[in-house]
Amino acid sequence: MDSNDPVREIKDLNLAYLLLVQRLMRQNEAEALLRLGISKEVAQVLVTLSPAQMLSLARSSMVLCRFRLDNGALLEALAGIRPQHELCNMQTAIVLAAQALKEGR
Repeated sequence: MDSNDPVREIKDLNLAYLLLVQRLMRQNEAEALLRLGISKEVAQVLVTLSPAQMLSLARSSMVLCRFRLDNGALLEALAGIRPQHELCNMQTAIVLAAQALKEGR
């Protein structure tokens, strides 16, 4: 298989994401939920997956995580397209936390 195969890259991304979820949840559950933007229910399922179950789930050709920065101005500031204000990281945290609340997490 070609190393530039997008499906292979998606599978690698999925596995890396699942491993990250498990590691963050074991370190600090509340912080993990905020950083990952997933519900407690979903996180608890993901943290209990066996290695075989993680590999099976990671094999999906669909990306398992989603891009949360849907605020264009905030994205531009974080990417350096716009000058970044000192409080940009705090604003990011507030926007993402508000988004999670709005979605019922």
